[in-house]
Amino acid sequence: MSNFHEQAMSFVYQQVLHRLLGFFSRPERIALQLLIQRLLVAAGGIERIAHFRVLLVHEGGKECAYTLAFLRAAQLSIAGRSPDTFVLRVAVLCQPRVTANVMARIQTQCAELFMYDDPRVELLLVNDEGISRQHKPLPVAQRSSFLDRTQVLMSGHLTRGDARATFFYTDLLSRATLYRSACTWGGAVNALIDRRPPACLDQYSAWIRRVAFRQGYALNGTHRESFETAVKLCSRLHEDYRQLLRLSASSAPLASVICSSNDISIINVFDCLSRDMDIVQSQVLLFMEGTRSTPSLDIEEPLTAAVLVNAHLNGLQGAYRQGLDYSAGVDAFWQGIASKYKARSGYKGQLIQQLAAAFNTPKRIDKLRGLATRYLGQLHGVNDEQLGCFIYSPFVNKGRGLETFLKHRYPDKLHSIIELRQVLMDQATASQADLASWLEAVSGLPLVSLQALYQMSDIDFDRDSSLIGTLWAYDPCKPAPQARLAGQV
Repeated sequence: MSNFHEQAMSFVYQQVLHRLLGFFSRPERIALQLLIQRLLVAAGGIERIAHFRVLLVHEGGKECAYTLAFLRAAQLSIAGRSPDTFVLRVAVLCQPRVTANVMARIQTQCAELFMYDDPRVELLLVNDEGISRQHKPLPVAQRSSFLDRTQVLMSGHLTRGDARATFFYTDLLSRATLYRSACTWGGAVNALIDRRPPACLDQYSAWIRRVAFRQGYALNGTHRESFETAVKLCSRLHEDYRQLLRLSASSAPLASVICSSNDISIINVFDCLSRDMDIVQSQVLLFMEGTRSTPSLDIEEPLTAAVLVNAHLNGLQGAYRQGLDYSAGVDAFWQGIASKYKARSGYKGQLIQQLAAAFNTPKRIDKLRGLATRYLGQLHGVNDEQLGCFIYSPFVNKGRGLETFLKHRYPDKLHSIIELRQVLMDQATASQADLASWLEAVSGLPLVSLQALYQMSDIDFDRDSSLIGTLWAYDPCKPAPQARLAGQV
């Protein structure tokens, strides 16, 4: 019975492979053979492939879906040539940007590739509460985290609404702990798939090590420059970041900074899957989207969301701080980023050109604003009023910007500025409870966080030695000073 079942499933998987390969273009078939060869070499030969476990971190984007299709094709191709193949572990790190719709899309992809019933595939959902393995598609509810919302808004106030420092840094640091959990669950992972340009991972690892060193972490041992050491340092820095924002400590155990060994190898696939491929127009990607009606410009696709949220914040910067039209700030953002990412610079460049063309008039930019506002509301529970509040950053430095904020945004509250300061200094009386509620509504933050901000200083990106300032100082992808000023209009 077992042998009959294995033969039947083997036939099914070969049919899946045959169907999948039918969507591959000639260049993609060549790239697949290169990927197979790279996997076999990394495993130490075909005779060791059965004990080789490969990890793909699926972030929900189109590039991840494209990479997953190639890895599944490679897995099934090797299985058709030899008795065994590698184990494919797909880890979905359940951060806020992996929305219910994004998770449904990932499940569709796994179903299209017949991954749920294959024991050679491990599909893991990884979050702060632990890891669960999926054996079938399950409905996923949208998770809204009060802690995440507070983290975003606090970061925004300290950085005056800088998009990269507000949204990306906390996302990057929190990702490390989830990644480590995905690696240590079950059998050991032998290799991590990296789809970015080869220098990117080294660049980011060096960035984290430099920041950690400046924050007082000693980098000792033979493997102090390894990727795994950088990941462990990232987890440490994430806890420091939470402490900086006066947030509760994570329940996840901290790892030793010193890495005794670096057993996980990195298999970079950029040259065969990303550099010369037109992913947007690929039939493989269309197959991976399945029968779902996915809009060409889907704001919940993580990379699309990152670009549009950045554009949205630049529009708000112009509207709230300079009194310009929202569309002027967005237009300035498109001009700056479009020159940086040319149309032939891979998937991200293609996407940016596509977005800039889709939102290039005031009417279309108004549509962008509506999309971004709804997205951030669903993702973090924040609205434009609260984003505008952290762009002014009125509470830090003992409320130095509070009067300006009230003059420009809430002139009817100017007469209450003394009472508002008393609330922020935790010297309010019971009769001022309505002012405390107003501050919480305008900022989106609980009163205890507002009072903490009142005692904190905003980040000086040129001279600040805090964790956020140090992350910015050594950030390999931060915008040039003139681009940053232009982005803020």
